[in-house]
Parts: sequence; structure tokens; C-alpha cells
Amino acid sequence: MARLGELEREVMDLLWAADEPLTGREVLDLLSPTRDLAYTTVTTILDRLARKDVVARERRGRAFTYAPRVGRDELT
Repeated sequence: MARLGELEREVMDLLWAADEPLTGREVLDLLSPTRDLAYTTVTTILDRLARKDVVARERRGRAFTYAPRVGRDELT
């Protein structure tokens, strides 16, 4: 299974806690209180997670949404 970096793990924690798929902007907004990140940084992390096949990416209008493909126990 894919190894995750610290920021990738934080993003996965947000996706696991979410009731529905999140956009990159929503992930950025949830991370903002604890991290000063650019939108492009968040979308790069989400793209990496999609390439590692741990998140599903789906187009919704002009944005992509992201949802976990694997459970928390599969990455620990």
C-alpha cells in the first residue's frame, strides 16, 4: 500500500471525516486554520493521492471532487 507524507495524511483524515466528497477548495478551507497553504499545493496533494489510488477523483462542474478509496485501517 502507498506510503503517505504528513500533509497527505492530514488530507486523508479530512476526506475520511467528510460526509461527502470534497473539492480542492473545501480541503484548503478545512486546512487553513492550521496551515498556510496555497490552493495549488492542495490540488497537487490531491492529484498525488489519486495517482496512488487512495482517493477517487470525479469531475463536478468545473471542479473535481475527492473521496477516499481506501479505509483508514488500510493505510496504517
